[in-house]
Amino acid sequence: MREFLRVWKELDIKEIEKSLIVVGDLSAECYACHNIGIDKNTITCPGCGVSFKYMGFRRKIGHGYLKKISQEMPYLTFIDFDDLKSLTNKSDARKLLDL
Repeated sequence: MREFLRVWKELDIKEIEKSLIVVGDLSAECYACHNIGIDKNTITCPGCGVSFKYMGFRRKIGHGYLKKISQEMPYLTFIDFDDLKSLTNKSDARKLLDL
């Protein structure tokens, strides 16, 4: 039986930020250029042309929805968007303190 399970892996945050699509309730956003209103099934950003490699979600999703999305778009790696926000907020705070 194959199911989804959270796994922690060290990744390059800057790489994720450059190729992330963030899915909300009605549409998605390119995290690189903050273009909003993108269809969640889009492969590249219509604003900046970046190819999406990662997908995060603004809301909690169930395993069934994740399984469906992964079958439709097997080229994506799913990330916990809350984890990314937490890491980038810490990085932004450090930059402010260094000024």
